[in-house]
Amino acid sequence: MQDGDELRPLTEEEAAMVAAYPLPAGAADALVNKAQLEVGLNTTATTISAWLRKGLPFEEEGTNGRSYKFRLSVAYAWVERMRAEEQGARAAGDAAVAQLQLALLGGETATASGGKMSLADQRRLIELEMQRTAAARERRDLVRRADMVVAFEEVFAAIRDANDALPDRLARELGLDARAVEIVVRACDDTMRGARLAVRKVIGDDDGGDEREG
Repeated sequence: MQDGDELRPLTEEEAAMVAAYPLPAGAADALVNKAQLEVGLNTTATTISAWLRKGLPFEEEGTNGRSYKFRLSVAYAWVERMRAEEQGARAAGDAAVAQLQLALLGGETATASGGKMSLADQRRLIELEMQRTAAARERRDLVRRADMVVAFEEVFAAIRDANDALPDRLARELGLDARAVEIVVRACDDTMRGARLAVRKVIGDDDGGDEREG
């Protein structure tokens, strides 16, 4: 707690929220500034500002030369409640999507118990997903990873060939000496190596290939 700060009694609404989402065991309630709240909630100033726009409660509003003051227990409970509500909204959305998928399969709906489905319903959803995947591949909206790897290799082969010829071309057209050509060669190699690493981050590298450009 900051010097000279005293904790006021919680309102009825705050007390209910704090009771539902209490501070972790061993954590003491206190008035904290914005920087301290960032540390306590393991977040950033940008996130705190976004939460303030959503209604994060504070004890004193920050102004020029004065920082916000927050009641730690209230701020923590508000954040935990917000996250719980967001998780509940996502679960409700998932259940609605599951009901829609079942309706598309034959006019049925998911069971009333939180959108849980029988094994038969789950199998039909899997079959529907397989059909959608096959249709997406026919439209070329979905491409097999192996095909993408081949395509990337073909592109890299063309780039590699151009890079291999580039030093000699620059030497002829610009009159580069041997040292300058060596620098160009290293730059081309670095470019290819960096490009390959970037692509591997996207498509993966199951066989753990080496860094050779050939």
